[in-house]
Amino acid sequence: MAEIYKGVFEDDKGNRYYAASDTEITYDTAGIPLNNGGDLSEASVNFTVSSSRKALTAKARFKALMGDIAKWLTDLGPAAFYKVADDFTTTAENYLFTARKGKQLKDEVDNLNQNLGGVKIIPEGSGAATKYYAQLGADAASKKLLGSALFGEITLPAGANVAVSYELGFRPSKLCIMSNSDTYSSSVVWRYEATRGFTEQYSYNSFDGALYIKNKWLTITDTGFTITLSGSLHKGEQARYFALR
Repeated sequence: MAEIYKGVFEDDKGNRYYAASDTEITYDTAGIPLNNGGDLSEASVNFTVSSSRKALTAKARFKALMGDIAKWLTDLGPAAFYKVADDFTTTAENYLFTARKGKQLKDEVDNLNQNLGGVKIIPEGSGAATKYYAQLGADAASKKLLGSALFGEITLPAGANVAVSYELGFRPSKLCIMSNSDTYSSSVVWRYEATRGFTEQYSYNSFDGALYIKNKWLTITDTGFTITLSGSLHKGEQARYFALR
């Protein structure tokens, strides 16, 4: 309940003077003025959310205060209720990154960019056919293909005159394959360099001794290489290779 008092004053000559604004006193349900110890706990108020955020001021009307508070709460985004993680490992939802960790991450990225010296990596293609290029900034003339190296182990064909293909995902520019076998004290090495245009085979066994043969057993393909053994040596044996794109 509220009562509004008009500020009216009269002098000894009967002249009336009116205050610039009215005085409003609001009471609680027990009739005690709210500005003098009244209880507001059971009071209700109609208010409109303020149009802009602003600081709360003393002696403001209750409904105005509620409108200002509602504006602050309405403008809060989801991040206001997130927790804070001060690490690089948290993956749970509703967590924020600390500024300290952000600065640490920025320093590491800056250091990486400095080490790269302005060079950016450009992927082209997809899957196993993807190629990677290095380019200095926007200078297209500096774009160069990056090499890829693979090291692995294969099992040689289990029988003679059976071609077996081995996939690298690219046509090698250089390739070296080595196999050693206790059978007949035998060893074989294949070598290929694209600039030379042919494959080479170096082998040794206790029957034939040392042999050097061109373009035999090993064939280079667009996605790797093929091996065809012509005899019984090294069938089903393990071999190791090193390949450059």
